[in-house]
Amino acid sequence: MKLLHNIFQVAGPGLSHGFDATAYLLKGMGGWFLIDCGTPEGFGQIKENIKKAGADPAQIKFILGTHGHYDHVGAAHLWRQEYGCQLFLHERDIPQVEEGDSQMTSAALLYGTKSVPCKVDGKINEGNIWQGDGFTTQAVYTPGHTMGSVSFAIEAGGYRLLIAGDAIWGGYSHKIGSDEALWRESLDKLTSMHFDFYTFGHVNAQLIADADRRLKEAQMAFANYYNPWFKTFFEEYHY
Repeated sequence: MKLLHNIFQVAGPGLSHGFDATAYLLKGMGGWFLIDCGTPEGFGQIKENIKKAGADPAQIKFILGTHGHYDHVGAAHLWRQEYGCQLFLHERDIPQVEEGDSQMTSAALLYGTKSVPCKVDGKINEGNIWQGDGFTTQAVYTPGHTMGSVSFAIEAGGYRLLIAGDAIWGGYSHKIGSDEALWRESLDKLTSMHFDFYTFGHVNAQLIADADRRLKEAQMAFANYYNPWFKTFFEEYHY
């Protein structure tokens, strides 16, 4: 689904497999790139969604990962095998992806499966910029959900869009190395910036307006009360 000019959501609820987090297709100056790439379970459908957006998956040059979790970059090894796509992550989440640590990537914890080790080609650092066709994408380091979580601030057509990954509305667990104090600092950083729209890791294909107020309210709601009854995605719950 088209979100802005040359920016499409190609994975997530209602678009691909139920394990997939949101993933985005963006037209760069020298080809297409992805922000996150979903799971092996959703790989085929995501490729079809990319074709429907008018792009050839073979033209995708690289993947920018919001963080090293299975639902976000679990299919990166398939993109590498089939198309030679490079993967970029923040250095704090690289080891779990390269080692295939199924606990730290949440593959075993939430999805009842294993991560396939995948080589990471480069590091995402605070302030890195990628030029798109009609927009710019800048990395914002937002640890908390994981130690290597990154969000992306996009300037497009006079608008500012935040792609937040799981930095907004993501889950917290010591099993994946979450850090509440750092997460609060990340929320302070994001709410000190201006955005017209935002989207995040587990949401239908849409741009959420009134972003500044909504992000402030997300910050207000953060860590007020943890929910220990979170349901896994691979087990069947009748109630």
